[in-house]
Amino acid sequence: MNKNVILSNLLLKSSDYQCFGDINRKISFISYDSRKIGENSCFVAIKGEKFDGHNYIANAIDLGAKVIICENLPTKYNDIKNYITFIVCKSSRQMLAEISNAYYGYPANNMKMIAVTGTNGKTTSTFLFKSILEQANFKCGIIGTTGIFIDKEEIPATHTTPESLELFEVLSKMKNTGVEYVIMEVSSHSLIQKRVFGINFELAVFTNLTHEHLDYHNTIENYAEAKKILFSNLKENSYAVINSNSDWAEFMVKNIKCMNIIRVTNKSEGNSFIIKNEKIDLDGISYKLENDKYSLNIKSKLTGRFNIENSSLVAASCIYLGINLKDIELGLEKSKGAPGRMQKYTLKNGAIALIDYAHTPDALEKALNSCKEITLKNNQNNNSKLICVFGCGGDRDKTKRPEMGAISTKIADITIVTSDNPRTESPKDIINDILKGISKESNYYVIEDRREAIKYAKEISNNSDIILIAGKGHENYQIIGTQKYHFDDYEEISKID
Repeated sequence: MNKNVILSNLLLKSSDYQCFGDINRKISFISYDSRKIGENSCFVAIKGEKFDGHNYIANAIDLGAKVIICENLPTKYNDIKNYITFIVCKSSRQMLAEISNAYYGYPANNMKMIAVTGTNGKTTSTFLFKSILEQANFKCGIIGTTGIFIDKEEIPATHTTPESLELFEVLSKMKNTGVEYVIMEVSSHSLIQKRVFGINFELAVFTNLTHEHLDYHNTIENYAEAKKILFSNLKENSYAVINSNSDWAEFMVKNIKCMNIIRVTNKSEGNSFIIKNEKIDLDGISYKLENDKYSLNIKSKLTGRFNIENSSLVAASCIYLGINLKDIELGLEKSKGAPGRMQKYTLKNGAIALIDYAHTPDALEKALNSCKEITLKNNQNNNSKLICVFGCGGDRDKTKRPEMGAISTKIADITIVTSDNPRTESPKDIINDILKGISKESNYYVIEDRREAIKYAKEISNNSDIILIAGKGHENYQIIGTQKYHFDDYEEISKID
């Protein structure tokens, strides 16, 4: 979107900056990528994990930038101060969010914004919200891991939460197409990097917090502090809906301004929503959710105990959004969930394959335990087995690899360790890290080629077995080196059947 705007109008809600040059300069475009800069544009120099935009200020000026937003004036400032405006601020990322929001006309102010954060369950929860809200005849948008959905339109996404410039552009498009509710996955990275700065969320959901992204946050405590930013920024009249089964639940809402804290648990805890009468099988889940004011009987096609947690959080949230209880029940019953989340394929030999995005220790453990619970229930002849195919991504947190190896071999009857987005690491090195957590007497195989691993899982499966193919879920690619190659777990299992 290119339009001429006056710089001072973009800074109306900003503070704590210094302007060097003409604050009334007209700009036609904003970018934080110097390669995309054009004539009369504004370049925002942000510091990334690999590159620092401050090193590209000269390039941006050569390409036509007339406004530079940065944290430090360049050393050659005196040579260019007469024809370039510099805005110097403490945080270029925050300023990027502020001017992007202004540039697109504060689009989030015209819609009801819902945030979902947590290690696992974010994507499924956003799709459950969408199903309920559409059942209640509201037009919805989703922003998350599997893409951006504007009513029926789908736009591929490169991040769980887009950078603020792209985020406000998407929100503007949603507003212009009549979207009433926006449901966003809000990642810890996006909170640290201020991508959602300036958005007032009507309601925020905390699903859980477990071992993940420690390559970025270093410690679980830092990771939790990043998640807490979302709840610390909620307004007094907003709602915080938390999974009280999580050890980090109370930490998220401690000393926050928000006065409306809704707790969901399967334990007896005061005025919380309590989950009762849980039933789980391959056809789905059912349970009762109630507190002292409300009672719902919930059925869902989704399976797994973790989806009881996901759906109960969404159901409780929708009550406080004012949604009719019957629409909540029907919306959950109709929902197919998110792509690549416990997605079922029935093999010709009678075995069931489940494709799931589980790529953290906690998510893998929950997915395997859900599968194990079902195999034990169906295991009348003591011959049903659980087969797990999984790997770990390269250039990511290495500490979770042996933990995931231990989890899979402890719960599954047979584990097949394979490759999963090795990126620039050697697949063999990644597999060896996984094997450090596996005892020699465990029942496991190593098949580096993921296609062959899935094929072998099918070959050794029988009627009533469950094959969990974990780690990639909705992804339709493998990243080997720096290249993406088409690869889809669901396609693979269906092709070899």
